Amino acid sequence: MLPSLFVKGHLTFTLDGHNLEFTHQNISTFGVAGLKWSPLSPQEHFGATIQATITCPAKEAPLLLKTEGHLIREITVQSDYMGIQFHLTDAQRKQLQECISKNGFYPTEYIRKHPRIPANKDIQTFPLRVLGIMKATQSSDPVTTIVFDVANLSPNGILISTENQMAKIIRVGDYIQMILEPRGWFPTPIRVQGLICRITDNLDKTSGNFVRSLGVKFSKVDETNRNAFLDLLRDILEKVKTTQP
Repeated sequence: MLPSLFVKGHLTFTLDGHNLEFTHQNISTFGVAGLKWSPLSPQEHFGATIQATITCPAKEAPLLLKTEGHLIREITVQSDYMGIQFHLTDAQRKQLQECISKNGFYPTEYIRKHPRIPANKDIQTFPLRVLGIMKATQSSDPVTTIVFDVANLSPNGILISTENQMAKIIRVGDYIQMILEPRGWFPTPIRVQGLICRITDNLDKTSGNFVRSLGVKFSKVDETNRNAFLDLLRDILEKVKTTQP
C-alpha cells in the first residue's frame, strides 16, 4: 500500500485586510497547492509571509495548528494558482504527519504511468545538474543558457530548478533543450528537448533567493540519446532497488 501523503482539511489566514478561508483542501507537511489567488494578486503577494490556521476534523488524531508560512506560485497551461509552504516546527510536523498517517490518503488521481525518481547523490550515475538552453524567440535575441538542479526524473520527464534570475523569462509552453550532466562511470551527456508544462515559483527560506522550478515533459530525442537515457535509467533503477529497505 502506498503511504498517505495528504489529509483533507481547512485553512484560513488574513493578509492585507482580506480574510481567506479554503475548505476541503489536500494538506501535506509541505503545505497546500492549487488555491485561487483572488482577491490577492500573484504580482503583489507572491512570497508574502502569513500566519495560517490549519484544521483537520478527522476521526482519529484531529488537528488544529497555527503556523507561519509563505505564498508560492504555480503556473500551468490552464491557470495561475497560489500555494502555501508551511514553516512547521519539528513538533508541528510530527503532529501533522501523525494526522496524515491515520486519516490521510495517497492521491490516486495523480499516479503517473512512470513514477518519478527523486534525485539521489548517493547513486553514482544519477544526473544532478542539467544545462538548459532556451532558443531565442527572435533571430536577433541571444540564446539563454541556465544550469538547473535536478529534483526528480522519469522516462517521460524531469523536474528541475534554479535560483538564476534569468529563469524569470521562461514561460509555460516554451521548449527547452537540455543536456543531462553525466556522473560517475556513466560517460555520456544526454541531449533531449522538452516542453515546459508547469512552473512553480518559490523563495529559498535561507537565502531569500527567487527559485523557479520547471516541470518538463520530454518531447524530442534522437535514437542515440534515447538509448543512452534508457541505459542510464536502468542503472538508476537497479541502484534504487538495492538501496530500498
